[in-house]
Amino acid sequence: MIRYVFAVMLGVLFCSLPALGAPPGQGWELAKQGEGIEVYTRPVEGMDAKEFLGVADVDAPVDVVLEVFRDVPSFPGWYGFCRDIQVVRDFSDRHKIVYFVLATQWPTKDRDMVIDVMIEEGGDKEKYVLSMKALKEELVPRSRKYVRMTHMIGRYTLTEIDTDRTHVTYTVQSDPAGYIPAALSNMLAKDQPYLTLKGLREMVKEDVYYERAGLKRR
Repeated sequence: MIRYVFAVMLGVLFCSLPALGAPPGQGWELAKQGEGIEVYTRPVEGMDAKEFLGVADVDAPVDVVLEVFRDVPSFPGWYGFCRDIQVVRDFSDRHKIVYFVLATQWPTKDRDMVIDVMIEEGGDKEKYVLSMKALKEELVPRSRKYVRMTHMIGRYTLTEIDTDRTHVTYTVQSDPAGYIPAALSNMLAKDQPYLTLKGLREMVKEDVYYERAGLKRR
């Protein structure tokens, strides 16, 4: 069975995640690059899979970027390989449980997950941290159409470069819960974070996110 790590999406920072989101150079190897977006990979001790990291600068204030992530219903239109997403439990604007369907390719079945998502204040440099962890609890019934993933941990960090630009890192470790051909797993691992960051850059151009952030476009 081929195991791999690919980036997926969303939200709660756990103690098991300190290595995630480390800057390129700490064992990372460049896997894909273009349009100012970089995707890196590195091995993870004790795992057959590799960890992946996407990095990009976004031309929008950090609070505008955050509002895009809060707009969960918009995800199928821009988030890499998002087939479907639904809010299962809405605790607050910073804590949700979502049901996420990841589109793959025939003959492989799409994957689905129930993900605990949390937005937290960052440290000195990181303005916001969006952490995520796939849950094992059956909060959404399993479907024969999909393969349920129960191991996925990751996070986004949103760092303010200046008042109009944000540095975004996106890191995930995951187990696809079944066989996936090597070519497909490599494609998912490289293209999903790339497409997500590219889509994010387009979404921040929408005036609605400036309005929700209480800001005026310069």
